[in-house]
Amino acid sequence: MDNGPVLEDMWTPYKRLYDICQMAIRNPTEVTGDFELSLKKYKQNFTNFLRNPPKSEKSRTHLRNAMLEGVMLAGQTRKVELSQEIIDEAIIISDMFDLDEIFALELLRTAQRQQVHHPGLPRGLVAVLLYYDGRKAITCTLRDMFQAISGVSWSTELPREMTTLINNYCQNLVEDSNILGRLLELLIEMDIEKEINLLTKNRAFGSKRHQNQVLALYQDIRKALAMALFNWSAQRGLPKNIAVRLLQHLASTKSADPDGNLEDVTLIMLMALMYAYDTSVLLITECNSPHTAKLPILSDPDYAKCFIDAIYTQSTWQTQYFAVLIKYSFGLTLASLRQAPSEYQSIVGALINRDEQLIDEALAANVFTYIYHHLLNKDVVYSTEFIYRRLHLLITDFIDFMHAKVSELRGRADETARTVISFQNEGLEPPPNLDCSFELLMLCVARLYGDKRVTIILCNEYWGPTDASTPNAGNYVQNTSRAVSLFKFIRLASELLPQTLFRSYLKMIAGLTRTEFAARCAFNLLKNSQNLSSTYAVSWDHFFYALNNYFNNMRTDYDTVSPDSGSIYRSGIPRNMTPREAEHMAAVMGVMQAVADKDEISRIMLCDNANWQTPQVLLGLVACATPVNLKGEILFTLAALARSKETARNIWFHLEESQIIPTLPTVTSTYPVFSLAEEINQNESRLEEYKLSRGVLQLLYNLMTTNMPKSLGCGPRQPGYDPYLKFVVDSILLKFYNRAYKDVTEKWAVGASCLKLLYFLLASYRPKASDFFEERDEHPYPGYHVMLQLHVKSDVLRLILLIVEEARERLDDFNQFNGKDLLEDCALYALLMLECALSKQNAFFEAHATSNSSILLLGLNRMLLDLNPRTRSPDYVLNIIKFVSFNSWLPRHTLAAIKILSAVSLLPDVTTQILNMYAHGTNEKLEIRQRFVECLEMHRIQQTYDDEQEQFKTNDPYKYANNASLNDSELQVDLDALDVRKPARIELQIKEAIIHLFEVNLSQPMPNFIYFLLGIEVLRDFPGHENQQQLGLDVNCSCINSMVLLLERHLEQQRQSDEYCEHTAHIVERVYHLFHGLCANRRTSEPILRYFRLTCNDFLLRHLTAMPFRHFNEDNVLHAMSHIMNCVSIEMKLAATYGQTTRYALLSDILLAVNSETQRNGHNMPVEIGNNLLTPPVPNHFSDILPSRVMLHTSSLGLHANRLLDCLKLETQTLVQPKLEFFDDRLLGNLLTDCEAGRGSSANAAGMINIHKLHDILHDELRHVQSTIASGQRKAIIEEITVILQYAIKLNGVRMQRFATYSYMSGWCNLIQVLFSLMPNTVLPISLRKQHIIDIIEKIMLKVEPQQPLIKISVQVTDTILLLSANLRHCYHQLEDQRTIDEHGNVVNLTDVSAAVDANGNGNNNQSVGNSNLTLCHVQGNLLSSNSCSNSNLRFILKRLIDWIMTCEVKSQKLSINLYATLLNCLRIVKRVRSEAQVEYDETFLDCKENPDNLEDDEPYRKELAAEIISSMGDKLIDTICHDAITGHDVCSMLALSCLDLISELRAFSTLSETIARRGYLKHLLSSLAKSDESLHDVLKPEPDNMRPLFVYESCMAFLTQTAETHLGATLLLNDGALGVLANMTVFDMQPDLQSTEIERSSPGNFIPAVDERFRSILMPALALCDSIIDTLGISNNSASLQVLNFLFAHIEMIEGLLRAASPFMQLGNLKLLATITNLFARTTTYDVSAIEKCLKIHHDVEMNNRLNRLQQLMIVVFGRFTINEETMDRMVEPEHKDEPEMSEEQKSQHIKYFLDITANLSLFCRHAVTSHVRDGITSKYLITTMISDVTPLSGKSDCKKLTAVMQTIMNQLKGSIAYFLSQKSIADNLVQQRASLPNITFGPTGKQNYLELSQRHSEKSNELMLAVFIAEQNLYLLWIHLDFYFRNAVIYSRENRTSINETCLDPNNMSVLNASHDEIAELKQMLIYNLNETFCTQLITASEEYSMKCKNFNTALLRRIKSLVQFAPVA
Repeated sequence: MDNGPVLEDMWTPYKRLYDICQMAIRNPTEVTGDFELSLKKYKQNFTNFLRNPPKSEKSRTHLRNAMLEGVMLAGQTRKVELSQEIIDEAIIISDMFDLDEIFALELLRTAQRQQVHHPGLPRGLVAVLLYYDGRKAITCTLRDMFQAISGVSWSTELPREMTTLINNYCQNLVEDSNILGRLLELLIEMDIEKEINLLTKNRAFGSKRHQNQVLALYQDIRKALAMALFNWSAQRGLPKNIAVRLLQHLASTKSADPDGNLEDVTLIMLMALMYAYDTSVLLITECNSPHTAKLPILSDPDYAKCFIDAIYTQSTWQTQYFAVLIKYSFGLTLASLRQAPSEYQSIVGALINRDEQLIDEALAANVFTYIYHHLLNKDVVYSTEFIYRRLHLLITDFIDFMHAKVSELRGRADETARTVISFQNEGLEPPPNLDCSFELLMLCVARLYGDKRVTIILCNEYWGPTDASTPNAGNYVQNTSRAVSLFKFIRLASELLPQTLFRSYLKMIAGLTRTEFAARCAFNLLKNSQNLSSTYAVSWDHFFYALNNYFNNMRTDYDTVSPDSGSIYRSGIPRNMTPREAEHMAAVMGVMQAVADKDEISRIMLCDNANWQTPQVLLGLVACATPVNLKGEILFTLAALARSKETARNIWFHLEESQIIPTLPTVTSTYPVFSLAEEINQNESRLEEYKLSRGVLQLLYNLMTTNMPKSLGCGPRQPGYDPYLKFVVDSILLKFYNRAYKDVTEKWAVGASCLKLLYFLLASYRPKASDFFEERDEHPYPGYHVMLQLHVKSDVLRLILLIVEEARERLDDFNQFNGKDLLEDCALYALLMLECALSKQNAFFEAHATSNSSILLLGLNRMLLDLNPRTRSPDYVLNIIKFVSFNSWLPRHTLAAIKILSAVSLLPDVTTQILNMYAHGTNEKLEIRQRFVECLEMHRIQQTYDDEQEQFKTNDPYKYANNASLNDSELQVDLDALDVRKPARIELQIKEAIIHLFEVNLSQPMPNFIYFLLGIEVLRDFPGHENQQQLGLDVNCSCINSMVLLLERHLEQQRQSDEYCEHTAHIVERVYHLFHGLCANRRTSEPILRYFRLTCNDFLLRHLTAMPFRHFNEDNVLHAMSHIMNCVSIEMKLAATYGQTTRYALLSDILLAVNSETQRNGHNMPVEIGNNLLTPPVPNHFSDILPSRVMLHTSSLGLHANRLLDCLKLETQTLVQPKLEFFDDRLLGNLLTDCEAGRGSSANAAGMINIHKLHDILHDELRHVQSTIASGQRKAIIEEITVILQYAIKLNGVRMQRFATYSYMSGWCNLIQVLFSLMPNTVLPISLRKQHIIDIIEKIMLKVEPQQPLIKISVQVTDTILLLSANLRHCYHQLEDQRTIDEHGNVVNLTDVSAAVDANGNGNNNQSVGNSNLTLCHVQGNLLSSNSCSNSNLRFILKRLIDWIMTCEVKSQKLSINLYATLLNCLRIVKRVRSEAQVEYDETFLDCKENPDNLEDDEPYRKELAAEIISSMGDKLIDTICHDAITGHDVCSMLALSCLDLISELRAFSTLSETIARRGYLKHLLSSLAKSDESLHDVLKPEPDNMRPLFVYESCMAFLTQTAETHLGATLLLNDGALGVLANMTVFDMQPDLQSTEIERSSPGNFIPAVDERFRSILMPALALCDSIIDTLGISNNSASLQVLNFLFAHIEMIEGLLRAASPFMQLGNLKLLATITNLFARTTTYDVSAIEKCLKIHHDVEMNNRLNRLQQLMIVVFGRFTINEETMDRMVEPEHKDEPEMSEEQKSQHIKYFLDITANLSLFCRHAVTSHVRDGITSKYLITTMISDVTPLSGKSDCKKLTAVMQTIMNQLKGSIAYFLSQKSIADNLVQQRASLPNITFGPTGKQNYLELSQRHSEKSNELMLAVFIAEQNLYLLWIHLDFYFRNAVIYSRENRTSINETCLDPNNMSVLNASHDEIAELKQMLIYNLNETFCTQLITASEEYSMKCKNFNTALLRRIKSLVQFAPVA
């Protein structure tokens, strides 16, 4: 413990001590230890209380040398050189405050750091503020500790340990350090004038505001010192010497403020002295305090004697009445000791008898005069509870203990009254020295209890012994002796009451009427007074009798009167009141006001008494020649009477009848002709007092807020309230500002009353289009006129803005002035009106537009941006924003200003305009930002508004009921009673408004005012490129900083306490939402995330780790956590985008932490993770959030991501609609839907019901039918309406909970999706990633049911499962590839190994090589074992997924889509699609494996697993999928068909095809296929509406194709006429023009493919189906071939068109299509095709026969076009135009492939054509020469002979195919060599990729070589069969051997084939001899041997036969 003062500056330690003290008092259980340590640390500072370390020559020398040598400062490790400027400032401060120079220097350094919080102030002036603020802090600490000690006046609720600590510490200070003497010494020394002179001399004052702040701090210090002394005195009393010193000081004090009033500090010291000898604790029988006997007055025998001696030895008193008050109070103390036990009386001894002497002397000195005039007018009396209680005791003790004195005073009062009356009767002035003590005593009672500033109700003690009929009497007082004495005092005062005491007595009664109980007692007292015997009765009857007399006397048409002679009022017929009578009547009004204001029953009885006629009489007196002041009192009385609905309606109609506010052009009334407007203008303005104006405003306000009858004025005029509003606006509001006032405070009182009334009308107004109609039966609601005045340039708007401006100017000085509170009220209502008008502006403008009104509305939000004529600048908004600076004491003004700014900022570019309004170089905008920061950081503040202003705290348009319905009070349901939520505290509303302001302006262009407030500034702007703005964050003083601090404090509070505040949680949620908006904004995402990460010590990471928060089931908490997860998702996305792998790994480690221990370690989190960098270096609040993990309510292990899902509770129950008798259920459901929040509102997403709108609609319905229903049913309907409203409220709660659940689930799902979708490969090994994905999917499937009440939740969940399943499939495939590498190469990917080692915690940099090898083997083993274990997980996932599909009802097609897509992914895991290269790769290494038995291949097992699960589900699964495939959404149908396709491919359901056909699903599919014909027509439009029909068609055809791959499936398809359906579809005949598509094929593509591509997408699946059927059933199946040919012939025109346009240079897509068609024809035109011809001949189908012949000729022609030669091949892969891009290698390969495919198909077709039904070798019917009639297209020459052309074509194909084979053979061999020469491909993915690429290229090249050999074989056969025919049978044609030719087999139409010329035969022979040389034959045989698809010797035999034919053929 330090022996000296703490070596810091004069501000920081004191503020820290004060903060710790406050925290200890608020949360004593948390910080008791810190508080005790702080008290010990600062003990020396309390011992030398407010004594500065004195100046030191040594310190000054060091300081002067610091500029050269430097000086050691706190927190520095080396000397710091200082500037001369700061040295001079430190010396000035040292001299000014007599402060050590080093302390002064530290204070300046602190001031420099705090300058950001005081914009515009230099360092020195900030240091002055900090100096006084530090002294105030330590003084307030002492004051609070003295208040927390235990004593006799009050007790605290602090724990015993804390109380003992404070008691001992404070007692030691008092006993050892004489702290009380030091306090008194300081109070004596401190003089504000001397301080002002000192500061002025040293130029320590800045602006006027700074001066006021410094002086306010100084006064606060003095007041805190006095309160510390007061607290000790009230609790423990003051020692004798201190009390005497205090008395002497008071005697020498001439304390008066500039107005001549008693200063607060002096009053507090006076009350401290009075408490020093207070013995009231002895009167409390239940009090047994141990401190009572220790009171100095009771423990010190000399105390009383010394004190009395001090009183009388003090000869001079600067303030004389101090002596009187002290004598009076001490006399009462002695009198109270008479009632005390004898042991206490003996201490005082004989002095106890001097009590009456002291009291007599005080009474003789008029003590009650001083109490009334000097004490009871001070605010501190009413704001400080125990000062007020001490004065209460001074009055009640006198009444209780001094009965004789009270009676004596009453007797003197009677004598005084008689004297006054006698002098008045003689016309003389009464003597001035009359005794008025009793009257002043009653006035003291009246002011003490009746003042409006009273906060403690003690008046009930006077109404103790009441009769039993008084309700709740026992709840207030007990009939003690004191209560009897006090009530007797009231009775004593009323007995034989003289005129002089009448006013005082009534004032006392009014003052004591402060509660409902007291008001009822007062009413009963005055009602029963006539039973008492008295000269002058005081009762209600006499009051109203006199009022009637006055009214009748003063009426202009009244002539005679019969006054009561026994009345105290003047009799006769004079028409005017005397001033005394007016005062008496004002006192009567005061009593009526008090009673009527507090008790409703008394209020109604006063109005309803037929004999009294209260409203008529009072309004009549207002209309008579009554004094203006009395008229004001009467109007206030009427206002009090109008607070009940029953009385308000009565007063309204009497007010309308009286016409004191004219509503009719001519007045015909029983009341005197009178105008309030004239009275105000003529009399009040002349008197400069405006009580009448305030009274009528209060009356109208109470009437309008209580009851506004719709029928008011009905008959004589148009119903409505326009005349009253016009009166208020024209006669009072627009004139009050420029009128003269005796009391300046009354000006703002009048203004506040006016604006309060207008604000109510505005707030309760609902815009309607009918308000703007010119012709209507009644006036619109008066709020319409107020609204209209605020949206046009009116005098009302100018006045409101003027009030705001003046209030801003006067409040900006932070100075106290008279009427400040009323000015603040006036400004508040002005701001509220602007706020309300802006909130209703949109609805008002919509109603205006609907009505087609001619009124021109400018809009308040735009007019607030206009020029201010006073300043000639657009500063209206700046004036409003300035009210944020007054947040510390005007929070409601601040809230209204922020809401106004929010409304104005919605206009485009306004925020930028506001920022530009602040002049450059000024600190005003920095100050405003600092005030916003203060608003966000403010803690709980005391509410200073009374009940009347509570309703204005929120601007709810439904807060006020519809005034038209206020008559039907029995028909109303109290919505406030149904709402159980408490209203938010004002500081929470401010924070929420600020956050809303930020949220609505996030999208505004920068720079602007809102981003400036946030602290985001444009450091560098690139013009014209908003996304190139370089942004920076001000981390010192910004709203973002404050919001982060708010969240940190909330997190700490949640860690320490289980308390939940809905409003605080909502604000926290909004802040998180704002941060999410900033992170999602592309302009601010990077700066804000960098700020969170670096400046805020990884804010997002810490908060993510702390999740789930406490109360995670609450809506706001769920939303908050969802926003955090969204922010983390964004950061992960950016980290992945910018390659920040370390950051990504850190976040993923948190989410994928296996247990809480991992989180405690933090996964490479920064070392200073617990330090909060936002606050000064104080004990950190957030250091234990991560280690403790107290946020989790479960200790379950598992991934942190899964724990986040665990906390979510998903409901399964739904709210049941109540059964109603009077309301229809269906219509009620529609009504609830209609009452849902509109679009664009925050509640729209949740579907919230507007309860107020529903309430209004239901009651409108009730009002419409109330005349037709029985009276007994009305109550039942009301009850049913209540039930409906309660149901709607519950429904809102359910919907909010569901929406919060959806929000949380959405955030969690997004986070998981981003986590695995963007995860770099280096973050996690594949096996671990796969296992995590499986764990999360399993968790989701176990946690979430697919049928959620909110279907969006199910959709979101299945979205996540879909994406996770896709990632899981990717992981499985990667693992398979990796396992192949690992198993075959025995090497593990190094990256995965390191990641796996890290994940298992085995990574150690110091491991040996051996350990590393062991680790590698361990990881490798884990990978294998995890892969085998995952099959069981896959089984669960697949089974659960199928269960979901079967149990999920069709509530959402999106849900079904997600489920089917997930199922597809899972099935693709089971059956992976591999390329040929991949298969070859795996097989290659499998063959090379030494022990192939050890290779684990899980794919067959997974296939069996999937098949087992699917088959176990039975037909129900197939039914479900087929049902969705047929009836579902297009996408759902596609996915369902894909699932069926894959199930069929897996053979998982053995009877799938049979089941689908048997249950009719296949017919449905074919039917839907037929129906899709028209929609497919639309797809082929140039610009189709959508492509969905094409995609559905493709999916359906894919499934049918897969079905056709089984024999049963193909048979079923043929039986159900699938090909017939395709044949009947006309879409296949809509082939686009091939020539045009070939020309336009180079046009740039877009999302929608070209028309020809779309057509091919339609045709190709149909051809694929045909191909699949042929493949499955074989070419020998005549039925299949016939149906396929029927399909092709049905669309023969399309096929012929394609064949006619066929060319090797066609577009790639057309080549592919041509290859498919030629393949089908080649395979279906087998040797059994003669059956088709026979069928055609039998049916005489000549056209079809011709088409078949034409098709054969076209095929042969195309065969000639697709001749293989080098020129064609080169031209084919080159672009036709120079401007076209070069083809890629893949495109070239595809062109060649399809070219060879077509050539091979055509060759096969020709071979099949010539070999059909070959019965002998001499047939020629199917020779090519017989099938083609014109060879011109074949040869390109018109004169070419047929045989030559055909044989030349065949020979060219043969030669070209062999030449191509020879040219490509070397390339294929080279690829094999390259692949063999690759290095060890198991090292990483690069080697494998190279291997796969080479394998792919080799495979393609091998296919080309095989096709080339196949083409050669077919053409070799064609060559042989033609040579065989011609050389054997047709070479020599002679009659002698003609018989040997079987002519019956020849075609009679083509007999010329036998007439080949000798020249033609000779040329053919020469050509063959030339081409079939030895080299060619060798090449052909070699190619056949390597790549022959059949018997390799067959081609050799053919070649040998051909050579024989050529060699031995005879030549003519």
